[in-house]
Amino acid sequence: MNFNGKNLILIGGILFSLQLINFVSINQITPEIERAQVLAAISSVIIILIGFLFQRISPVSGEKVVLKGENGFIYDPSIPKELLNELAWGSGTVLTSTAAASILINNKRKNILKRGIVSKKNFVPKDICLKCLKEHKIISLVNTKFYPGREEFDDFCKGIPAVLIIPVNKECFILIGGWSSRCFTKSDEKWILNWSEKLKVLFHENNF
Repeated sequence: MNFNGKNLILIGGILFSLQLINFVSINQITPEIERAQVLAAISSVIIILIGFLFQRISPVSGEKVVLKGENGFIYDPSIPKELLNELAWGSGTVLTSTAAASILINNKRKNILKRGIVSKKNFVPKDICLKCLKEHKIISLVNTKFYPGREEFDDFCKGIPAVLIIPVNKECFILIGGWSSRCFTKSDEKWILNWSEKLKVLFHENNF
């Protein structure tokens, strides 16, 4: 059995119900039985509370969304070979090792790489992406459905349920869309952030 939050809540509820049934069926209640019943009830409640906490700490990802677009790999031919090799390897790894459906790299307001589910429209960064560059902080939209600025990503990948925006330098960022809401883990974010640090060095070395 996979002991997620729902299963823990279910187990706690069953144990609590069993101790209640046991209490009702007892003919004579002694102090020892009374103490045992109290301890059993407290234990069941604790298990249920742990289940609720587990649900909050490890939320379940949403269902995979069917995205419109073709699977492709488009890049700017002016990218230096060393940098292109790194971008090709890294973007492929992100798409195969995480729940990413699409990845786009924008440098100096130009889309230099698009891979995965690719839109034919030209993506233009607006408020959210520009905020990422300005503050140089990762932005994670775990569920774009409830985010008021989600229209910004329509030309990136229409209906994308989750988005990560990772800054590389003051003029470049990585935009990643996920197959489902809440699909990116903290490990995913950390790995991609570390990759962006490597790209920062390569962009500088290649003066690109």
